Formats: sequence, structure tokens, C-alpha cells
Amino acid sequence: MTKKILFIILPIFIILTGFYFLFRVKPVDVKVFRVKKGEVESTVTATTTGTVQARALSKISSQYTGRIKRILKRDGKRVKKGETLLEIENNDANAQLRLAEANLRGAKTELSQLLLSRDMVVSQASSTLNQATAKLDNAAANLDRANSLYPKGMISKQEMDSAKSAFDVAHADYESARANELQGKMKDEEIKTAMARVEQMESNLQLAVVQLGRTYITAPYSGIITELLVEEGELLSIGTPVLEIADESTMEVDAVIDEVDVGKLRIGQDVRLTFDAFKEKQSLGRILEISPYITTTKEQNRTVDIKVGITTGRDGIMVGMSTDVEVITGRAQGVLYLPTNAIIEKADGQFVFVASSGVAKEKKIKTGLSNWDTSEVVEGLKEGDEVITSLEIKKFTDGIKVRVKND
Repeated sequence: MTKKILFIILPIFIILTGFYFLFRVKPVDVKVFRVKKGEVESTVTATTTGTVQARALSKISSQYTGRIKRILKRDGKRVKKGETLLEIENNDANAQLRLAEANLRGAKTELSQLLLSRDMVVSQASSTLNQATAKLDNAAANLDRANSLYPKGMISKQEMDSAKSAFDVAHADYESARANELQGKMKDEEIKTAMARVEQMESNLQLAVVQLGRTYITAPYSGIITELLVEEGELLSIGTPVLEIADESTMEVDAVIDEVDVGKLRIGQDVRLTFDAFKEKQSLGRILEISPYITTTKEQNRTVDIKVGITTGRDGIMVGMSTDVEVITGRAQGVLYLPTNAIIEKADGQFVFVASSGVAKEKKIKTGLSNWDTSEVVEGLKEGDEVITSLEIKKFTDGIKVRVKND
């Protein structure tokens, strides 16, 4: 009897077991991220790749008309401030300089001679005038005494006439001495004219020196020659572009940000730069300028231009390189976070699926700072929760069976 029952039950059990394994709902293999604490940044990404520019980029032009004699530095050469880059034929400028020097020497010689002549004339005239004055004073005193004595008969007429004659001679000598002194003073005008000529010749010499200096084109600052626009033997005119030079000591990146993110930008914010030529490393920068106006492109995109100064990781970076630009607009440390791609955006909020006891449970969360990679969790999760990160999460329903299978 027992055997009959066993033979009846066993096939039924086998059939039921087969149906269970055949039609049961298999759990979905998923990958999870355990919510933990760390640093989270909020970022704004440029709409296009940025371009490395030199803070100072100058086109140097000729200030002299002449033929190029020699080119000392060419494209790609690094130069120091004041270093000669190019020389223009300067025979005429040298001749003008020598002429200006000769004219100045002549003017100075003429001035020296006038000064010496005046000093001699004034010195002699002054001595003669002093003597004539003393002689006139003595003759005048003698004449006064004769005029007083003659009416009294105390001197003869001859003595009276002699006193008058002596006074007249002394007066004439005095007037002559005064005339000589005036001639000495008249030389002061000649000296002023000669001094003015010296000043003019000095100005001419300075101009000649400047003109000669313009035949040597020098670097306005230390940098690298980005483009040479002329060749030896070419005739230059004033204003002809000769070369371009860039100051690489202060490189910056020009980037474009979408207008919706303009309110998040601030001068001085940190910027992360990833160069196409150096994918394995990142450089850091800082916002230097934010354009005061919005630019509208042909595609009707509205953007704002920013300039980013490169602060670290500049080795190997060259003007003209392209780079991805990510502005760090906020930073929080010691906060819960999860991968941004684990978040499902719905009309009524943000949700994630948490793996718990073999099933996926949908939870509503609230996030804070966020970027493409990670997002801060403000509400809805605790540290250690296993958030499902598999790409299929958008197709999940609450309660679906899952099996955690991280690689």
C-alpha cells in the first residue's frame, strides 16, 4: 500500500517541480552601488571644447622703411624681452646719427666760445668801469673845489680850465666804459640763441637714436614667435606686419557656457581642464573673465564666453590646443552620494531602485549638488543602501526580483 502511494506521489512531485523551475520568474542580475560619504561637486560643462590662447598675443609691425638685412629668430623660437628678432638695413640711419652728433658738437663749441668771450668782455668792462667811475668822482670833486676857489681869486684861470678839462676827460672815459659793459650784456642774447641751438641739436640726436633703434625689431616681452610674416631682402614700410609673438607665461582657455548656467558662474571659480592631447591627466584653472553679454549663434543658441587662467598642470600645453572645460560651481565634503546615472527623473520627483532581500524597491530621494558622475543625497537613503546602477533600471517595477552581481 505504501509503495502504491509512493509511486503515485513521486511522479506528481516531479511534474510540479518541473513546472516550478520552468515557469518561475527568474531574478534579474544587477549591479549596485553602496551609498557612502565623500566629496561631491556641482559642475557646469562648456557647450564646446575650449581653446588655449596666450594671454598676450601681439602682431609686431615695422616702424621704419627699409630692406630686411637679417632675421635672427623664426617661427617657434622662444625669445626674451628686448631680444633682437630682425634687423633692417640702417646705413642712412647711421649717417643721420653721425650728422646729429657732429651738429651737436658744433653747437656746443659755439656756445662755449660765446660764454668765454662774454666772461672776458664783462670782466674787462667791469674793471674799466670801476676805474673810470673812480676817476670821474675825483675829477668832479676837483672841479667843485675849483668852482669854489676861482671866484675868490684863490686859483688862477689856468687851474680852473685844467680842472674842467680833467672832468670832461674823466666823463668821456666813464661813458666809454659803460658802453663796453653794455656790449658784454648784449652777448647774453647771443648766448641764449646758442643755447637754444644746442637744445635743438640734442633733440635731433635723440630722434636719430630712436630712428636707428627702429631698424632693430625686438621682443616686447618674453614668449614664443607664432608666425613670421616676412623674409630677408623684403622691403618694409612703416606699419608692415613682421611677425606674431605670444606670451605663454600666462596662458588661458576661451570657453563657451550655455546661458541657462550663467547664474552659477563667478569670477575665481575653479575649473577642471582635460586636454585631448593628455587624456591621462587633468589641469586646473580659474575663471578670469565672464563676458558681460550673451552671444547668439547662427543656430540661435544663446551662450556666454568665459576666460579661464591655467593654474596647474601646464607642462606640455601649447597655444591652440583644445580642452574640455568643467567649471566647479559648488563643493561639499562628507556627504552621502551615489552615481548620477542611477537616478530616475519623473514628473513627481527623483527615484532610485534599492536592492533589498532579493527585490528592487523604488525609493523617492532628494538630491543636492550634482554633476555628470555623482550626486549628493539629501533625503531618502542611508549609508550602505545598495542602489541599483544597471542600465535597465528605467524598465524596472517596484518589487521585481533581482540578484546582485557586481563584477
